[in-house]
Amino acid sequence: MKLKEINRTAIQAWSPAQQHPIYLAAGTSAQQLDASFSTNASLEIFELDLADPSFAMKSCGSFSSTH
Repeated sequence: MKLKEINRTAIQAWSPAQQHPIYLAAGTSAQQLDASFSTNASLEIFELDLADPSFAMKSCGSFSSTH
């Protein structure tokens, strides 16, 4: 059963279990061609809200770098 989804090719890490709300960090590496043909590195933070019935996760912030 699918609860939420993010359309990214990235390494992910969850916030600690006792943290509320729950966050997901998704990071990509610079100089690696991804599905959007970008070669920049990025770090994006998403909030997991299981009360929201949609499959989307709310973006809380992002950082992009060429390194």
